[in-house]
Amino acid sequence: MASADRFRTAFARVCLQAVEALGRTRFFRLYRDMRKRAFLPPDLRSQTRSKRLGDLFRRGDETSFFGERLSNAGLNGMATRTEDAFGLLKRLDPIGKKEIAVRFPDGVITRDRAERRSYRKTSGTTGDRMTVVTNFERRESGRASSMYSLDVATGRSLGLSLVDIPPNACNTVCGLEGPPITTWVELFSRGIKNRELLTSSFRSEIHGMFERRVLLHQDILPPLDARSQEGLASQIESSWKAIGDINPEVIRAFPQYLLWLAESDCARNRKPTALRFAMPYGGLGSDSLFARVRNALGIETRNSYGTSELGSIAISCNNSGAMHVIEDLFEVEVLRDGKPVADGQIGEIVVTDLTNTAMPLIRYRVGDSGRFVQGQCQCGRTTKRVEILGRMQETIRQGDHWITARDIAEIAYSDRGVGNFRIDQIGSNQFEMQIAPSLSGKQPEVESIKEQLVNLFSEPVRITHRVVPYIPPEPNGKFLTCRLRAQRVERLKTL
Repeated sequence: MASADRFRTAFARVCLQAVEALGRTRFFRLYRDMRKRAFLPPDLRSQTRSKRLGDLFRRGDETSFFGERLSNAGLNGMATRTEDAFGLLKRLDPIGKKEIAVRFPDGVITRDRAERRSYRKTSGTTGDRMTVVTNFERRESGRASSMYSLDVATGRSLGLSLVDIPPNACNTVCGLEGPPITTWVELFSRGIKNRELLTSSFRSEIHGMFERRVLLHQDILPPLDARSQEGLASQIESSWKAIGDINPEVIRAFPQYLLWLAESDCARNRKPTALRFAMPYGGLGSDSLFARVRNALGIETRNSYGTSELGSIAISCNNSGAMHVIEDLFEVEVLRDGKPVADGQIGEIVVTDLTNTAMPLIRYRVGDSGRFVQGQCQCGRTTKRVEILGRMQETIRQGDHWITARDIAEIAYSDRGVGNFRIDQIGSNQFEMQIAPSLSGKQPEVESIKEQLVNLFSEPVRITHRVVPYIPPEPNGKFLTCRLRAQRVERLKTL
């Protein structure tokens, strides 16, 4: 580590300890605890996890929706008897965003116990809007998980210089706390304009700014949400100029953004000297895409997974693309038809947030597919490892055979001539793929890609193609790898 980096880290650590000593905050202690417990045998983490889940059940019982779920499972009155909290958890049906949204607020929010609550709207992986209520404890654990994620990924949790480029659907940086304000002048100007200087919410924003500008040196840039190839080129140039001026050590961005940035002409001329890591949001990038980012920029990649409503859930170390679940804060399950699958098998990701007692998210379907990875990581951490394979809305299911967005993207982005890609279902057994050529100028091998895609299916399909200059994002600002018809794909019959 360079001397400037060591000084920045030491200064941030002193500042953080001073803030903890003077205020109510304790997220640094939470971070240190989760960092230590990640190397313990799983049974030594179970006491903390079981206590948190038991507290979550007792608070959840204050809401009509949780009581309704217990009743539907034949578990009336069980919320206060949580000696076997995780056994009780597995008897509850998973729930989704819409089931929560229609019962908001009275059915899903616990009694306010002067916990310094805050409300925010999120879009998650599907683009559907949902309001999430958090309390001070949840914000503390969210900040701790963000620090822990950086520590696992880069070896440092303080003093890092980083740039975030979130998709425009995020009203927070995905999986992180804090609005996209990066200067003190902007923050206080908004506070004066809105007459918020003496409010608790404004004090919370000062706290968030302290984290972003002192504990870290974090800048948030506009998304690459152009609707044309020319607009994209202009936005990439502006982004690289800003990145060059900041000279960060880490770039965090939507996977598609990372590829465009890495293979643009601007990257060859303006790559910052300090840049060491690229990290995607959502864990949704393919290995082939990350390999191209590494080759183009000469840096390392780390996979991360989080959602706007839950925060940072899992992070990869330097030994694998599979991500370590932050088990102190989350119970992550992989289910099919509501039942757990064996490690290595693909299913739907379901998450329980162990620390948000203001609005309990218990067995919450986040909308993604994934699988657990078998065996312990070489880094020595004993937490579960997960791979995220794409959104459920992009997953093609032929009986027990699942084709995920990651499967499709792995083929597409293995071809260096592909700059962006999407496959659309246009009939029960027919698909059309759109390919935008790479910014490097290389042309895609279309027939080879089509042949490999056909081989993914357990039953015959027909795939046509179009090569287009640019593929625009979805209305929510995000990009899909696979766009399916509304009905579920059950059988694909003819070639």
